[in-house]
Order: sequence, then C-alpha cells, then structure tokens
Amino acid sequence: MRIFLVGYMGSGKSRWGKMIASHYGLRFIDLDTHIEELEGMTIPEIFAKYKEEGFREREKSALQSIAEIDNLIIATGGGAPCYENNMQEMNSLGDTLYIEGTPELLRDRITNSKTERPLVKNFTQEELLEYIQNHLNSRKPFYEQAKYKIETGDLQLENFIQILDPIINSLNQ
Repeated sequence: MRIFLVGYMGSGKSRWGKMIASHYGLRFIDLDTHIEELEGMTIPEIFAKYKEEGFREREKSALQSIAEIDNLIIATGGGAPCYENNMQEMNSLGDTLYIEGTPELLRDRITNSKTERPLVKNFTQEELLEYIQNHLNSRKPFYEQAKYKIETGDLQLENFIQILDPIINSLNQ
C-alpha cells in the first residue's frame, strides 16, 4: 500500500503525511527530503546547481526509488505530479490524494513557512499571490487526476481518516 499526497506547496502534504502515517502505523517519506538525502544537497542547492530541469530529473528518479516500498505515505513536492508522467505513475503505484488550497491560503502559508522555496523566494505578497494563481491553474489538471481530493484549511485528522479508512481497510482484507 502506498498513498501519495499531492498538491501545491504550502498545502500541508508533509504535515499531514506525518500525522496520517503515525495514525495508521505506516512509514512516511517526504519526497523532497528523500531527494536531499540521495543527492547530499538541499533542494535550493540542487536548483542552484542543476536548475529546475535537473531537479525534476532527480525527482523522477527518487519517485522510482520508492516505488517498491510498501505501507508508505509519500508527501510529494508541489511540482512532482506535473512532470514526466509522474501522476500516472503514482496512480498506478498506489492511491493519490490531492490536498487543495485557495491561492490566498497557500500564499499565507508559504510566506510564514520556515522552508526555503526556490521558485518564489523573491516575490512581494502581491506578486506571490498572482504567481500562485497562475501556477496553480497550470498544475491543477495534474492534481485533479488524483483518485481522492480534500480541501485544506480547517482540516483535522478525522477528515483524512474518513477518506483513507475505506482504502486501507480494503487493502487489508
């Protein structure tokens, strides 16, 4: 069993992934952290050295490297579903859950995050909101290929359990 969490940066994939994995006694992998471990560099360093294209190649390779691990929750990077055929591959390897957020909520979370976001680090608040709106529109067709969808905001673990219990119970039968 593999459950891939997809969605835009700031949607809460890593935060919720850890909680969901803990609740069900599953292993958790943050794909970006996994890439950093494989490469021995941070994501910003990878972007600086190899640009986005080089990062996406490494992302694809990291996704393939976890394809054989079972009983796993994977928090993907925001762009992971949108490149190569990653979304199709994730759907074939397990279940996918899109954590959707409004552009305003995502902007606020990105602004208040301690995580460095190479793609948006030099934007003003207004530029960031416009960027997110445009970028999210281009990525949404990929995210919406997920098998399940949940809206972020005032989420509780129980919201995820309502979606995931039937999936996990069917796999355990």
